[in-house]
Amino acid sequence: MQSEKPFITERLPLAIYLHASQRLRFSRCDDDKNGKVQFVFLDPSEVGDQLELEFENGATVAAKSLFASQKFLRRKMSDALSQNNRKTGELHESNK
Repeated sequence: MQSEKPFITERLPLAIYLHASQRLRFSRCDDDKNGKVQFVFLDPSEVGDQLELEFENGATVAAKSLFASQKFLRRKMSDALSQNNRKTGELHESNK
């Protein structure tokens, strides 16, 4: 069985839209080790690029969903950055 290709973006507003619209299922946040977070969505139908275009063209979602998704993704983003900071700190401590 071939694994699904994820849709990945570093753009928080796009990630919020994707999550709020429920068009793609959120998977996780990854820290790219340079202080940037990547938002990873499951994209079994490979429609992520089309959804990004719809977002760019002014697609809308309910404000309540938008703000709930923003809060959720900011928390996930902070968790991803915190985990990397802990790992980096542990690495620096073990090198002393």
